[in-house]
Amino acid sequence: MLHALGGFVGRRPWVVIAVWAMVAAAGLTAVPRVGTVLTAGGFSASGIEAERAADRLRTDLAAPGPSVLVVFRSDTLTASDPRFLASAARALAPLTSLGFVRRIVPFWESAAQVAPSQRTAYAAVYLDVDDERIHATVPQIRNGLGPTDLETHVAGAAVFYDDIQRYSEGDLRRVEIIGLPFALVALLLVFGSVVAASIPVIAGGASVVAGLGVIWLAGQVGGFSVFALNVVTLVGLGLGADYSLFLVSRFREEMRHHDRATAVIRTLDSAGRAVVFAGLTVLIGLLALTLFEFKMLRSIGIGGSAVVVLAMLAALTLVPAILAVLGPSVDRWRVWRPSVGVRDGWARLARAVMRRPLVVFVAVTAVLVALGAPFLHARVSAPDAAVLPVDSPSRRAYDLLQAEFGAGHVAPLFVVVRLPESALAAASVERLYRFGAALAADPRVAKVTSAVNIDPRITLAQYQVLYRNPQAITEPYAAGFASALTRDRTAVLAVEPRAGATSEEARDLVYAIRAYRDQHGLDALVGGGAAGLTDFVDRLYADFPWAAGVILTTTYAVLVVLFRSLVLPLKAVVMNVLSLCASFGALVLVFQDGWLAGVLGFEPLGYIEATLPVVLFALLFGLSMDYEVFLLTRVKEAYDAGHDNVASVALGLRRSGPVITSAAFVVIVVSLAFVTADIVLIKAVGLGAAIAVFVDASIVRSLLVPAAMCLLGRWNWWAPFGLSRAAGRGRR
Repeated sequence: MLHALGGFVGRRPWVVIAVWAMVAAAGLTAVPRVGTVLTAGGFSASGIEAERAADRLRTDLAAPGPSVLVVFRSDTLTASDPRFLASAARALAPLTSLGFVRRIVPFWESAAQVAPSQRTAYAAVYLDVDDERIHATVPQIRNGLGPTDLETHVAGAAVFYDDIQRYSEGDLRRVEIIGLPFALVALLLVFGSVVAASIPVIAGGASVVAGLGVIWLAGQVGGFSVFALNVVTLVGLGLGADYSLFLVSRFREEMRHHDRATAVIRTLDSAGRAVVFAGLTVLIGLLALTLFEFKMLRSIGIGGSAVVVLAMLAALTLVPAILAVLGPSVDRWRVWRPSVGVRDGWARLARAVMRRPLVVFVAVTAVLVALGAPFLHARVSAPDAAVLPVDSPSRRAYDLLQAEFGAGHVAPLFVVVRLPESALAAASVERLYRFGAALAADPRVAKVTSAVNIDPRITLAQYQVLYRNPQAITEPYAAGFASALTRDRTAVLAVEPRAGATSEEARDLVYAIRAYRDQHGLDALVGGGAAGLTDFVDRLYADFPWAAGVILTTTYAVLVVLFRSLVLPLKAVVMNVLSLCASFGALVLVFQDGWLAGVLGFEPLGYIEATLPVVLFALLFGLSMDYEVFLLTRVKEAYDAGHDNVASVALGLRRSGPVITSAAFVVIVVSLAFVTADIVLIKAVGLGAAIAVFVDASIVRSLLVPAAMCLLGRWNWWAPFGLSRAAGRGRR
């Protein structure tokens, strides 16, 4: 098939180029509109308990929908000062005219919304908007506020996701400004020719533009997570450069002995076949992300898979078409000539390694394991505003609320309890009272709010008397609590932890509340800040081993087909896992423990964002496998030509080593451009990709793979007789 494709492209190169020009033009028209289909969140699933708790709260208690907070602060006035009140009221008044504003609860109606310092207070603005589109209302709320003399902030999850989208788009523009010129310089260093260096840029750019167009189209159906934007760009640029580089290098090699049409066909027959299988390994990893229930991961999986396919198609059609047009002119505008002796250096390195294979294998494996060891103390959590720069609007509001109200107030827990009879019946009041008292006694709890936690001086018997006749509660304060926090047989308890939602303490509190519920047979669901994060992480890592297993086994099967061996693919999988471990260990040291935080310009999170290991495993396992595929393809060519195992490895590394190093260099340059991102998660993806590719290309491929293949000897090529015969060779 690739032979026929090469023949067609060689005969009709301008047709192929014209088709890609139209595809790129269509993608360019969609690029400015991509932001309109990006949605917030994507960290919840309908089956997790926190989500079920939120559904119960809405259905049983008719709780208002999502909200944003308008925070007011003054250094000179207190929240009870008439001037503070009047200024806040002026700011809030215009919001009632916004069609999506359902209800406003100002701080003068709720003492809990005034900070202990009395200098900061907030109003809760409840919205009639879908959770995933709530971030789109933030600019209207900001612009809709009336004039005020107070320091004013808009806070909440909606603001966080609005900032995420704006900073993501800004990060993408920065990568284009920084990454592409540096990538072009790197390609010039690799090829020594302006024309040859431009081809990977053209192919990578076309893949990214077309990929963003696919995201826009997919977003018309169900929205697309904002977190997918930068990952898709990284994949498109990286793979576009990788695959183009391998094809251009092979084409230049073939042009020494053949005419341009034959060279195109032979390039696709050899390097093109390797591109197909290398692309499949990346595709497998990204498709595995669609197995998760969370939209954030599915979006990355769908968008990443689309751009991988596009990068493969560009490499197999657009690049050969450009090469067919250029022919010998691919080396025009040469700026320097790479040394021929570099290839011989790779062969000498391979032979040196294979003279002491066991020593090299043990030493390199020990180094990789040591590099990965910090991952053993990794702590994972879902992201909050701390992943944003300290000067971002939502981060400033988040830090202010934490400082003024306490870490747990920003994202409290809630427990929705269904009872056998009315929530205000004597037996129900007793159960709620004892539950509330147990929660309040927990040292991790700062405050419990419920109909039976109004005042610690009120006894159980007094609560039962107070609520004996729900229609005629004599105490107005108690009547307000009963009306707001109970309905029929359902009651809600608000629990404010002492620690922030991402802390281990808050996570343990969620488990403790659920353990108490199970022990006492309560029909209760726990939701809110730490519960949502806990459920997300637990579900994510319950599914991750299964998804990782799919990636490993499917990749192994694909490589068995490519290499006609059962041993080589197993070795490749193990090598890749080792290189990924080194990357994961480095990410823990940097983003959890704070190494190089000042250099990279961020505040340490104290944890690893939960999706990061999952996304990096899915993405980098395939990306690193690219280099294994290209190396072993050249080794197998030498072996099939009649060379023994040692000579085949040396020849394979001689022919592929410079190209693999060059491809890795370009990917590292592009990845490091993402380290300049403002969002810590994107910064971590870029750094993780750069480290993994560096380790893979500099240590694993040059040292560990030759050592392992020398130790395995003839077993490298072992396969059942039928499989090896299908390869066209009977050797075992």
